[in-house]
Amino acid sequence: MAARTTRRFTPTAWIVAAALGLSSATVLADDTTPAAPAAAPTAPAMPQLTPEQMKLMKDFQQTRQELDVIEQKLQALETKAFDKNPKLVKERDGLRDAIKSHMSDKNYDAQAEYDKLKALVTKIQGTPDSDPQKMKDIQTFRAGQQEFESRQQKAFEDPKIQKQSEKLRNDVRADMIKLDPSAKGLFDDLDKKEKHLHDLQTQAMQMQGSMQVAPAAPAPQQ
Repeated sequence: MAARTTRRFTPTAWIVAAALGLSSATVLADDTTPAAPAAAPTAPAMPQLTPEQMKLMKDFQQTRQELDVIEQKLQALETKAFDKNPKLVKERDGLRDAIKSHMSDKNYDAQAEYDKLKALVTKIQGTPDSDPQKMKDIQTFRAGQQEFESRQQKAFEDPKIQKQSEKLRNDVRADMIKLDPSAKGLFDDLDKKEKHLHDLQTQAMQMQGSMQVAPAAPAPQQ
């Protein structure tokens, strides 16, 4: 099983990676199933940004870039940790099997469904936009993706799987720091910048909300 398109080195990212049998360097943080390509919509006109909004956007972009650098370093260390410690691989495989088992039932095989989704993405990517079958395949993919993610989310709500994934997270982190003590500082920087990114997102939502509820200026008296 594989996943995602945006790299995020978070506990969720590499735990999902472990569950799907891949290293976190190949996964994105939000999705755990392949993302189906869609035809690009016509871009709307960019709204006029206030100086405050521009400052917020630049801060967000810079923080995101800094996070990317940190995540790449941690992902490289994580790969080394798994390469050098067979026990971590066994632990990761056990978590993967537990999640797949929890997701599956007599009418649903998580691994088989994942393989179908992956094959469907390959088909979609090779189909020209002019082919009407492409949109049908995208719709089929989205339905399957929704089911897969719903079952996966329920699996991660299981206390046993949570405990198993937390142990793996701690064990991998300890091995990474053992391989390179600077990893501890990288984890600290990661936490700080992710918090800052979250704060920026909150500010942006509050700013948008205040703009929506702001009363319109009264019309001049005649």
